[in-house]
Amino acid sequence: MKKRARRPLISVITVCYNEEKNIEKTCRSVAAQTFKDFEWIVIDGKSTDNTLQIIKKYKSNTDILMSEKDSGIYNAMNKAIKKSKGKYLLFLNGGDSLTGKGILKKVSDLIKKDKEKSQIYYGDLQYDNGDIVSHKNSRLDKKFFIKSTLSHQATFIRRELFSKYGFYDESYRIVADYDFWIKAIIKKKVKTKYIPITVSIFDLAGISTSYKHAKTHVRERTRALLRHNLIGPAGANLIKLKWSLLTLMKRLGLYNIIRKTKNKLKR
Repeated sequence: MKKRARRPLISVITVCYNEEKNIEKTCRSVAAQTFKDFEWIVIDGKSTDNTLQIIKKYKSNTDILMSEKDSGIYNAMNKAIKKSKGKYLLFLNGGDSLTGKGILKKVSDLIKKDKEKSQIYYGDLQYDNGDIVSHKNSRLDKKFFIKSTLSHQATFIRRELFSKYGFYDESYRIVADYDFWIKAIIKKKVKTKYIPITVSIFDLAGISTSYKHAKTHVRERTRALLRHNLIGPAGANLIKLKWSLLTLMKRLGLYNIIRKTKNKLKR
């Protein structure tokens, strides 16, 4: 194992479970980094396929590798946070990958040059279908989080924020990171900064984008918004109505038609 700084600038955290089809691209992207002032923590949920065997091929690149049962994705993330030593944490889940071998170097340079010493840095995310999600011109206020969220796989979070404001709420299955953004950015007013880098490629097969989990996603987002008083009961009912209409449009095959037309008009 290569020697790393005792207190690295970045901790890359990968949590996974039965990801044998996609975990190799995650491992390759981390192992290829030219920047060395980072640690890589991998928490496997006791996979029953070949996920762990694939990860072990990259054992020399991992600083911590654990395989044990957990109670969910955020339980695994919280385990990793408690073991991490980096100043900033990046959550790169199984199936996701960094966009290039120089990404962590570019991010580290921007962090070191930032005189304001922001606590959360957020970049752009690329979906594995080629689409880019960017919040370059977004203001991270109440309206933003009602409509959208930050990309977890493209955001570097100061580790001490979890000690100050609490770890991920494990009662959420899908949106504990969303709940954390609201708490830290809206409630606690932590300093944030956009970085003009496409950090990672997001695996669209993940739980947060799975259609069968979409209802849970909407329900949990609504719960987080209500919890932090960003919306009231009327707002929650409006979200439910929008979700019902969206579901109906998808069943009728109208959603993709409207989406494609909208994208053509943007060009």
